[in-house]
Amino acid sequence: MSSLPSVAQVAQAFSQAAQHYDAVAGLQRQAADHLINLCGSYLRGQVMDIGCGTGYLTRQVLQQGAVTQVLGVDVAEGMLNWCREHINDSRCDWLQADAQALPLAANSLDLMVSSLAIQWCADEQALFSNISRVLRADGRFFATTLGPDTLAELRWAWQQVDDFQHVNEFVPQAELLKAVQPHFSEVDIQAHTICLKFDKVSEILRELKQLGASNHNLGASRGLTTRNQLRTMTAAYESLRDEQGKLPVSYQIYTISANKCAA
Repeated sequence: MSSLPSVAQVAQAFSQAAQHYDAVAGLQRQAADHLINLCGSYLRGQVMDIGCGTGYLTRQVLQQGAVTQVLGVDVAEGMLNWCREHINDSRCDWLQADAQALPLAANSLDLMVSSLAIQWCADEQALFSNISRVLRADGRFFATTLGPDTLAELRWAWQQVDDFQHVNEFVPQAELLKAVQPHFSEVDIQAHTICLKFDKVSEILRELKQLGASNHNLGASRGLTTRNQLRTMTAAYESLRDEQGKLPVSYQIYTISANKCAA
């Protein structure tokens, strides 16, 4: 059984986060910039942005000269409403849908991109099968997603408190590759780490909440976190301050590049 939140939970969390998402989405912008640098020269024709959020990556895709249309897809209605209000481009359309069950015709898009969204999909086989189905024969898929070493410092700090799962878990690289390969050829997955720095543990927790990335794991404690538990976790995290007096927050980023398998 997957420990990831349900599609409905993800949609609700990110819809609620839409209004203040951009103010705290530094990691998301770094990951999207990394992705566009990788795939920008390939972008052409009709492109889908899976998990478009507030449209940061969508805007960059629109700037590529060979792109004729972009379809922004997200499960969160609040995110799509934000995009409709803030992105005025006749080449853009928006669709509320689950990437694991795309309501689109086969062989209908040239490329798909996704930045820090597919990690919320519990059924990797359904996800990549759908992406491959919708792509044309020579289609490409480029994505960034999160690896299991994400938020390692926060996970360790909570482990000093109890045995509950306080931090979202994400699939390792080998498992991700195994899920992608049946549907694509020339699959490449690279890993790198982005480390953000904060002054206070409370700032870390607040940013995760504002991003809509709160803990929804099935292994999470059903009760409310007590003040004593929070103090214990905070004290543990404080021991990780670096030489500059900052608290590190690490994100393991997987970058996927895949060509569709020939028919």
